[in-house]
Amino acid sequence: MIIKIDATEQERKAAKAAHELFTVNTILVHVIGTLGLIKLLNTSMNIAIGLTIVISMGIIFYTYLRTKKTKKDGAYLVYLHWQMSLNRYKILITAYVFYILISALGLVIGDGGVSSMDGTSITGSILTLLGTVPLFFAVLVSAVLGSGSMFNAGRGEVEQKFAQKYPQ
Repeated sequence: MIIKIDATEQERKAAKAAHELFTVNTILVHVIGTLGLIKLLNTSMNIAIGLTIVISMGIIFYTYLRTKKTKKDGAYLVYLHWQMSLNRYKILITAYVFYILISALGLVIGDGGVSSMDGTSITGSILTLLGTVPLFFAVLVSAVLGSGSMFNAGRGEVEQKFAQKYPQ
């Protein structure tokens, strides 16, 4: 059940900012940033994804700091939406951990000299794709969740269970 919290227009805009940053992180940093690094700068997929994960972790850390600050001296609606945005990053962080573990597995296994016609390791290619697919779906789900939450924040709404979990 969704509840409406009495908030000013400025507070609703501040609550939306958390989800705007979240959506920018998922769309611009992950999708456009990774593709830009791969295509424009001609970097490998692993390096491009690694750089976007580093940038994303910086944004996540900023969100963490902003949530702590808002909890102390911000409006309740604003705090709830920054906390919600921070909680949603668990999806991405889980995908990062999976990607890093699969990439590390590729380094441990090695390729045994087997490579495809273009010289890339077959094992490395398979493991890169295995690690990338869950990351892609995590980014996709996160973008959808962020846009829905942005709409709710603009209306001053939040789920009742979430508000009860994080009381004023």
